[in-house]
Amino acid sequence: MNSWRYFTDLNFFWNELTFGPTLSRKRSLYAAASYILLSLGLFSRQITDFPNVDIKFANIRWPVLLASFIIGLALFPPMMRYLNKKNTKPGMEHVVLAFGLGFFVDLASGKIIAPAWNSITAFLR
Repeated sequence: MNSWRYFTDLNFFWNELTFGPTLSRKRSLYAAASYILLSLGLFSRQITDFPNVDIKFANIRWPVLLASFIIGLALFPPMMRYLNKKNTKPGMEHVVLAFGLGFFVDLASGKIIAPAWNSITAFLR
C-alpha cells in the first residue's frame, strides 16, 4: 500500500467517475491548496500576538513556516476526508475549514490546552 496516499488522497471528488489524468490532477491540486491554506492558518496564528492583534515579525522565519506544514500534515487528513464525505463538491466551506482549522487549533493549544495542562500537572505534583 502506498503510504503517501494517506496524505495525498483527501477524498476530493470521490463520487466522480471520470477516467483519465484530469481527475487525478484536479484532486492533487485541491489537496495541495488545502494543505497550503491550513499551513498558512497555522503560520498566521504564529505571527499574530493575542490579545492585542499585532504581528510578531520575529516569528516570520522559515523554521516556523516549516513547522506549520509538518503540523498540518498530522492534523488535516481526517478532518478534510470527513468534510468531503458530507459535501462532495469543493466550495467555500473547504477554504474556511482549511485556514480556520489551522488558525484555531494553534490558538486553542496555546491559550486553552497548555494552561489547562500546566494546572493539571501542578495539581498532581
